[in-house]
Amino acid sequence: MGDTNGSHELSEFERRHRDLPHWEDPGATYVVRFSVWRGCGVFLDSAEIAPIVVAALRYQHGRRYWLYDYTVMPEHVHVIIKPITRKGKAEHLWQILRDLKGWMARRINDELRRSGSLWRDESWDRIIRDDVEYDQWSEYILRNAQEAGLVEDPCDWPWWGRGVDGPAR
Repeated sequence: MGDTNGSHELSEFERRHRDLPHWEDPGATYVVRFSVWRGCGVFLDSAEIAPIVVAALRYQHGRRYWLYDYTVMPEHVHVIIKPITRKGKAEHLWQILRDLKGWMARRINDELRRSGSLWRDESWDRIIRDDVEYDQWSEYILRNAQEAGLVEDPCDWPWWGRGVDGPAR
């Protein structure tokens, strides 16, 4: 699984590796992409499902992480988040994502009266290293629906947001 020690808090830089590499550092801001299983028949951008995803992303803002940019696409979600650091320690990103995806899967499965796996096991994540990179990822998230041909003006995508106001990144 990697060289993580199993602790519930992150106090120093750690590397893990499953199929994808994962680097975590207390105080880091991350861009994350998580996706549904192909062929599961769930479209995250539907009027029944997208509000569940957005509400879940916004719910833990200020509790477990600071939420910045996000977009909910038909089969995946992009988000920029920063786990909250307290006394030099932060919750592991994988724990936050596990809980977030688990809660959303239960709600979405209930809404659609379905059962079974919803999310791909592993998410893609990257530490954002500076303001220039943050701005590039923020722009990418904004334009994702436009680039996919879902809207002409990216601001018309109803499931995109600039997050909830939080501390400076």
